[in-house]
Amino acid sequence: MDQDTKVIQELQQLKQKVGHLEDLLTQQQNKKEKAGPFRFFLDAVGSLLFGLIVVGPVIVIVVGVLMVAASWLGMVF
Repeated sequence: MDQDTKVIQELQQLKQKVGHLEDLLTQQQNKKEKAGPFRFFLDAVGSLLFGLIVVGPVIVIVVGVLMVAASWLGMVF
């Protein structure tokens, strides 16, 4: 009998935790759905900075390596 009450209490605690997680997920989903113009602006700035800081230098390095390889092979551009 004592084990049954412990199991019931643990199940109630788990139910509370799952309910709390469901509430958090619902709140997070509501935040994503309510994206206004400021959020779009921040996303655009973040994408631009990512492109300038990460993608740009990677492209320059790749093109530089290709140019060096082409010069070793005797190709002229």
